[in-house]
Amino acid sequence: MAEIVVTPSGPGAMEVGLLMDENDERFVVLTFKEPDGDPVIVTFTVPLFQQYLSVLQKAGAASLEERNWQVPH
Repeated sequence: MAEIVVTPSGPGAMEVGLLMDENDERFVVLTFKEPDGDPVIVTFTVPLFQQYLSVLQKAGAASLEERNWQVPH
């Protein structure tokens, strides 16, 4: 799988939606928009999205502590 780097910025850079398919499976849909770029769409099953939220909350808390910021070697 190719590495993709997305750097959304500005108003409306990220959007979220909820989707149910024809089999009644539910998904959370995140859309990231870059200036002058095509949108990148990522879909998650609900349980996976809940895990993703947990990871984001931990990363958000860690980002508040200066000692966690490092320059890669």
